[in-house]
Amino acid sequence: MEELRGHHAIWRFDEERVRIGFGTGRKVPHLCRALGQCSVPLAAVREVDFDPGDRKQGWRLRVRLVDGADPYAGLETVGTAAPATPLVLTGPHDRELVAEYCADRLTESARYAREVRGAPLDLSEVAMGLVVRPPFQARTGEGSVSFDGERVRLHWDGWMASTAKGQEKSREFPLSEIESLQWSPQVDFGEGFLRVVLRGATIPEASGLEHDFFTLVSHGPKGSDETLLMAATVNSHIALAKQEPGEEAGEEPAALAAGAADGSDEIFAKIRELGNLHAEGLLTDEEFGTKKAELLGRL
Repeated sequence: MEELRGHHAIWRFDEERVRIGFGTGRKVPHLCRALGQCSVPLAAVREVDFDPGDRKQGWRLRVRLVDGADPYAGLETVGTAAPATPLVLTGPHDRELVAEYCADRLTESARYAREVRGAPLDLSEVAMGLVVRPPFQARTGEGSVSFDGERVRLHWDGWMASTAKGQEKSREFPLSEIESLQWSPQVDFGEGFLRVVLRGATIPEASGLEHDFFTLVSHGPKGSDETLLMAATVNSHIALAKQEPGEEAGEEPAALAAGAADGSDEIFAKIRELGNLHAEGLLTDEEFGTKKAELLGRL
């Protein structure tokens, strides 16, 4: 099993799955701290982006999933800013070569899982592996939102709740009646919010968020990432509930490649040996890069 340590998480992966464990320090993104851990099958990985960065910024690795598998991707179009994602890892410059090797390994292992092994893929189950298990609660300056697996409850008891919402106190929505949760981050001096959209119902537009009894507002960064996680979690449960018994919704066809990548394990083992020689100073950066490219070209 390969392992890559970054600033806020440890990624471990084998030929089947990537498992991510997040830290608990104050510098760890709120979304990651609230999530704790997550995992994704390699067959769901569409591509791996790697940016070597520089000595100051360090490297950045991001995993992008096949369409319909990422519960955070659909939320990016709701607000004017892209939300956070647990599928990003950053790290210091001195571990750049290790990170680049792991990015290459992830890319090839994911391609092998998709095209050669034709691993079955249930998109709803993939999404469930990237969200939190209920019960879960997120809090903002206006109040809180909670989800117990069967219903969503908005409770306006925060110091920034309007008089109207304070008098209303709370509302509950059964999961079966919810079409989706929308999420919008704070942009500049605006307000972010989480909004319940009911199935088959037209909700009159309120005069403002302070009178909208289907929203929980976030002011500044407090609660923004946690409400994003709530939206992804509830939407994943809704997608799973829509799935017919015995049916694997969104399952991709098991496409088998014409020729299997024979000897791939041996090639990656040689790359690891080259990495050790490079780390010991026995190979220059140019020699290591040339040999690695030559070996990867054989796959």
